[in-house]
Amino acid sequence: MEELTPQILSVLLFIVVIAVPILTLMLSALMLWRYRRAVIREMAITGGFDVPAPHAPGSSKAANPAVRDLYAHGRDLCRRAIRGPWHLAIRYTVAGLTFALVFALAWRFVFAYRLGVPGFLLSVWIYAWPAVLALLLIVPGSTRLRTSCVAGYFVMLLLLGLWASSITDIPALKFGGTVLPARSSVTPVGMMKIWLVANGIPTVLILLCFDRRVRAVAPLVLGFMTTAISGTLVVWFALFTHRGIDAAVALSVSLDLHVVWLVVATLALSLAGFGGIGWALARWIARAYRRKTLSDQSLMMDALWLFFASFYTMWLVWGGLGWAATAPAAFLAYKLVSAAGRRIPGREPHPARGLTFLRVFSLGERSEALLDTVARYWRHIGSVQTITGPDVAGSTVQPHQFLDFLSRKLPSHFVRDPASLERSMAEWDRAADPDGRFRVNNFFCQADSWQRALQRLVQEGDAVLMDLRSFSAMNAGCIFELQHLVKDVPLSRCLLIVDDTTDEAFLEHTLKDAWERLPPESPNHTRSPEAAPLHRFGSGIPALRRVVRQLCDAAGI
Repeated sequence: MEELTPQILSVLLFIVVIAVPILTLMLSALMLWRYRRAVIREMAITGGFDVPAPHAPGSSKAANPAVRDLYAHGRDLCRRAIRGPWHLAIRYTVAGLTFALVFALAWRFVFAYRLGVPGFLLSVWIYAWPAVLALLLIVPGSTRLRTSCVAGYFVMLLLLGLWASSITDIPALKFGGTVLPARSSVTPVGMMKIWLVANGIPTVLILLCFDRRVRAVAPLVLGFMTTAISGTLVVWFALFTHRGIDAAVALSVSLDLHVVWLVVATLALSLAGFGGIGWALARWIARAYRRKTLSDQSLMMDALWLFFASFYTMWLVWGGLGWAATAPAAFLAYKLVSAAGRRIPGREPHPARGLTFLRVFSLGERSEALLDTVARYWRHIGSVQTITGPDVAGSTVQPHQFLDFLSRKLPSHFVRDPASLERSMAEWDRAADPDGRFRVNNFFCQADSWQRALQRLVQEGDAVLMDLRSFSAMNAGCIFELQHLVKDVPLSRCLLIVDDTTDEAFLEHTLKDAWERLPPESPNHTRSPEAAPLHRFGSGIPALRRVVRQLCDAAGI
């Protein structure tokens, strides 16, 4: 190999876009498995708390309907929460269309198709496919809604294809007595082949990377792996140029080292070197996240569009190496439009509302799924607070916490004594990210500190969601939490989720027992156990929206 050619660059990009997502998925799953084990290990430790500190009854936020109209304020919060994901998705869709426009312009010059306006719009629509994936990742939706969005995209693709097929860009041909009339180069089958070539492979790979179980760390790992693998491949290709081979042979002779070992050492050093650059990139991302110059959502969206840009460029570079500049140009256009969308004047700012999420730890993925969906709505009106456990550890980990785990600094995040509790409360992030969403604050607690942290979280929050599915007499932690809520928190601020797996007889007994021991100064002293805000949880997005609506009513008090 004498020089970098379009064919070589295309192969290089193909290897990167195939290998990196697969390695990212495997490494993310492995690291999160180890992360959960580390969290469980630290949770079992007892530190500087002997017994829970007595809580002053009545110090929690109490109901005061005279301050504001409860129902009007709750409805306003609910509207913001339900519409928030759609507003964000529209912003990313507009930015994604700008991204597609840049690639469609490049496509028009690189390839010989001349289909006029319909052909150009068809290419824009094909390159706009990542915007559909972004919508599916941002907006909580049922299978029906997701199917409708995807079907709508393909219906528009079909209509544009039919329009393009009316353009006769292939002239008539005559072979003796046989005449082939003028026709279009676009056919339904050909159009779907083009779509599959452009979007099929990257769609499968990116959905694997952004699976809910690894989504929290996948963008970070994707950036690291892309840097490490791309740099190593560049060194590999450079090594096998004429100059590279001559240099390797000369160095092998001078060092009296077999050339095979020299090649292995070169690859190992390049992998280590570019891996170090990837680690530095990951640290930079973590610092930017802590400074709130980016959010988990914007990080995921950036990774999505950069990945598709790399894949699209793989085909464009066949027209010349200069077309590799299309990827950064399209991504820059996407970022500029996305940033401009954040500056469009919106509704009046509102006070953030904090939601504390409690649950039965043994629920595992069911509880994690509930938190993920409710948080997608709630984070448009305020932050979500939860005590980290093995069930939600992987989905709530933040970039800097994950890197601290890799650096063996995870214990520094745990509440182990009164001083560390105050530090964790001071780090409670209550401000919105640049995209307008708030964060999930995960509090790491040890075996004898979670009760004290619980008291502070519900005291300083606005609403409490407690997932009591699968609740039984075996859940001593949940019993303590219920007793605390009944004693010190106005139950109008709480919502208790139950279903057929809840031992409702024991739950009723637990609530009655807590009520019998209420002190006169308790905010629930004048209520009865029947006033407990139980909500039977159903399935589907409508059921989740009912949960969000009731939580907004509770936070609006």
